[in-house]
Amino acid sequence: MKITVIGCGRWGSLITWYLDRMGHNVTLYGMADAPEMQRFLATRQNDLLSLPESVQLTTDITDIANAETIIISIPSQALSGLMKELEPLALRNKTIVLCMKGVEVTTGKRLSQVVGDFVDESKTPVAVWVGPGHPQDYVRGIPNCMVVDSANQEVKKRLVS
Repeated sequence: MKITVIGCGRWGSLITWYLDRMGHNVTLYGMADAPEMQRFLATRQNDLLSLPESVQLTTDITDIANAETIIISIPSQALSGLMKELEPLALRNKTIVLCMKGVEVTTGKRLSQVVGDFVDESKTPVAVWVGPGHPQDYVRGIPNCMVVDSANQEVKKRLVS
């Protein structure tokens, strides 16, 4: 699967690392001025892990259009702004997976509803991938669990498998 992860913090980088280890074609997107992304570009590392050369790194938001699946791991209150930035890319026939929790404070909407304001979910289904746990435990191989869910059962089954 061709996947782009948006967000180069601890969860985003862990998810990138994990999906690469599973054999997916993974790109990590981060804003050019984000210190975390600058560090990945310079060393391919953060305080948690090292990303192998098989992971592509980008600061060009238009590269996101090349993905089949877009995983978003950013602060919840930044989601609406990100979706506005992504609107010109016309994200159709892709799956958006939210790896974040919470509600939009200004509207009280669930994050999947925020995304639904920007995409046609019949063409761009939305899923969530969250769980209890800490990134450092996953990297160390300590057993944890994550939950994947979507209103679209086919998408949920594909993501879980």
